[in-house]
Order: sequence, then structure tokens, then C-alpha cells
Amino acid sequence: MRELKDKLNFMLINITAFLGIGALILIFVFIIHESIPALKSAGIEIFTSFNWYPTYDEPEYGILTMLINSILLTIFTSLIVIPLGYIVAFFMYEYAKPFEKRLIKSAIDLLSGVPSVIIGMFLVIYLSPLMLEIGAWSPENMLLAVSGLVLLSFPYTASLMEEALSSVDKSLKEGALALGSARFTAVFKIVTLAALPGIVNSIILTINRVIGETMVVLMAAGGANMLPQSIFDPVRPLTAAIASEMGEVEIGSIHYSALFVSGLVLLVISVILTISSKNFVRSYENGKR
Repeated sequence: MRELKDKLNFMLINITAFLGIGALILIFVFIIHESIPALKSAGIEIFTSFNWYPTYDEPEYGILTMLINSILLTIFTSLIVIPLGYIVAFFMYEYAKPFEKRLIKSAIDLLSGVPSVIIGMFLVIYLSPLMLEIGAWSPENMLLAVSGLVLLSFPYTASLMEEALSSVDKSLKEGALALGSARFTAVFKIVTLAALPGIVNSIILTINRVIGETMVVLMAAGGANMLPQSIFDPVRPLTAAIASEMGEVEIGSIHYSALFVSGLVLLVISVILTISSKNFVRSYENGKR
């Protein structure tokens, strides 16, 4: 009976794994298939042109401006949320009392459960009017979008980094303290280094979360297909273009296919980041042996 249960569990695990892998492959195949018409029609210009005018008499399908906007939003958000998440994780790991840790974790869990559309509504209703008062010419702009992305991604960053720090063997920190290290030094230089693979994974997951976010940037970024000269300028990332135009575009048209090219670019970026993270973790672990 036990052998039968083990075999059934093994079969169930394998079937689930193959279904997940198969679904991922089908997603790739579907997106690539739908992207081919635009790639044939526009060619390399779709990646090198700044002009996105898909409804003109002579349409242009350049996604470079929107790609740059996506990258800029991701960079600015990451520069804020990753250090902030690490500081909060550091405090929870080493300095927070049990009650404080439970309180912070509860707040983080609550924030992580807030739908992105609610965060977008909060930004548009309460924060966007303030943008005009601080010198912005558009109430929805890059700064507002970055603020929303920080709120949205912060719970994931802080939670994952705290889990990475907590997974380190406590004997490492205790050994450093026994040798005379300060608490801050022991955690910052010893525990953090040991938790580096988990921290890198949390950073990659955060970046993937930010670059793939749709609703917040759709509502708060301003929707202007332009290269920003300041953080107060409106922008339009790839995800906002896909969400705003996919429901109105003619299915099977070059415009429709160009939107799939945008999705393919985002998917490729996510895969590259994930593979890079795995390679880093593997190299780091091999270097420790």
C-alpha cells in the first residue's frame, strides 16, 4: 500500500511539473506565433524606431520609446524599493522585538494584498493633484508611477529578503559575535553574504514584478509616448500600451501583432533576468565549495 501511494505521489508530481512546463512552452509559442506578422512587416524597425503610430495611414510600430520608459521606471523603482526592502528586512531580522516583527509582517501582508487598481486609484485621486503643486506640468507622470510601483513591490522585496536572512544558519552570526563583531557588522557582513543567493533572487523577482506591472502604470504614468526629460514628464511603458490598446485593436492586424511583440520583449527580459539569477546562484554556491 505504501509503495502504491509513493508511486501515485510521484506520478502526480511529475504530471504537475510537466503541465507547468508545457503551459510555459505554449505561452512562448503562442506569443512568438502572434508576433511573426509584425516582425515580417516592420522588421528591425520595430525595435529601433521611436515612433508608435499604429493607426496612421502610413503606420509606424516602433516600440523603442516605450521600452526605454519601461526600463527607466524599473530602474528608478528598484533604486528605491530594493534598499528600502533590505533595511526593513534587516530591522526585522536583527533589531525588531517579536511584537514589532509581527506588526510589521502584518502590515506588509496587508499591503501585499491590496489590488493594484486600488493603489492606482489612490495615486490618481489623492497624489496626482499634488504633482501640479510641486512643479509638474502633468498630474500623471513618471514620479507618480514610480511611487505606485514602490508601494506595490515593497511587500515582496521586504518579505523575500527577510526570509533570505532568516534562512542563514544562526551559528554564523553567533560565531561572529563571539569573535567580537558588533551586531550590525555581523548581520551586514556575515549573514547578508551568506544569504546573498536568496537576496539576489528577491531582487530579480522584484524587478520582474515591476517591469511587468500594468494597472498602476496605466493609471498613473500619464500615457505619453515620449522620452522623459525629467521625473515629472508623463511616460508610457510597454505594459500600459498593451493594456490600453489590446481591447480595441483588430484581431489579426499588424497593430495587434505589434502588441504581441511588446509582450515578447517583456517575456524575454524576464527570462534573461531569471536565468542570470540562477547562474549567479550556481556560481556563488560552487565558489563556496
